[in-house]
Amino acid sequence: MFPRVLRTEFLKLRRTVALKLALLAPFAVTLMTFFIASQSPFTMLRRNGMTNDWLALAHLNFVLWGLLMLPLYITVQSALVAGIDHAENQWKSLLARPIPRPAFYIAKLTVLMTLALLSTLVLLAGVFASGLLLPYLQNTATFHATPPVTTILRQGCLMTALGFLALTLQHWVSLRWRSFAVSTGAGVVAIVIGYGMTFASQPNGAWTQYFPWSLPMLVLAKWPVNLTEVFAFTVLLGILSTAAGCLEFSRREVS
Repeated sequence: MFPRVLRTEFLKLRRTVALKLALLAPFAVTLMTFFIASQSPFTMLRRNGMTNDWLALAHLNFVLWGLLMLPLYITVQSALVAGIDHAENQWKSLLARPIPRPAFYIAKLTVLMTLALLSTLVLLAGVFASGLLLPYLQNTATFHATPPVTTILRQGCLMTALGFLALTLQHWVSLRWRSFAVSTGAGVVAIVIGYGMTFASQPNGAWTQYFPWSLPMLVLAKWPVNLTEVFAFTVLLGILSTAAGCLEFSRREVS
């Protein structure tokens, strides 16, 4: 039963803004960093003490993705995916079917996770493509023939994985309130708070470790961070958030 619901949710994505955003958001980040790196001395990217140009380029992409784009991406995507069924109150017909309500909730969350993974892969592909093209435009760039693929893939995937808790919370909000303005407004407030915590908690990042929208930036932290514990914390609270959201969604009256 759940596979059918999940398949239906993926079919709904065809020709939607949500699917286009999954491709355009990471492409915009890599295009911006490519322009910056091609127009400025490449030594600017090594200001963090990185001697490997591949890692310096990936670091710039991950900063823009984790600090600016990913939190906003989670907010907008959650609202767009929920809005597919909020439109014209399609919940009345969906929930009248003999299908457990949590199936719809978890299926939409699975769609959001898949879109986030897709965006991460596009971002990583853009990093490697930029690294291959930049030496032809920037004389100061000295990319090694073999990029540190494992390190870059690990950082990019872990950064998106640490956004899981924020994704589950934003998904709950987006399904709870039909208004696009309410769901995106709540996300924007959380993003602003996350920015404040990220910059105010320097240099030890104490508060950053406890706010869901700031967790992805811990991948790039300059202070010691046990990312394994942070990941476990994110997954555990994300599962609890999903369970609470499913319970509330199952008990909700649809008018």
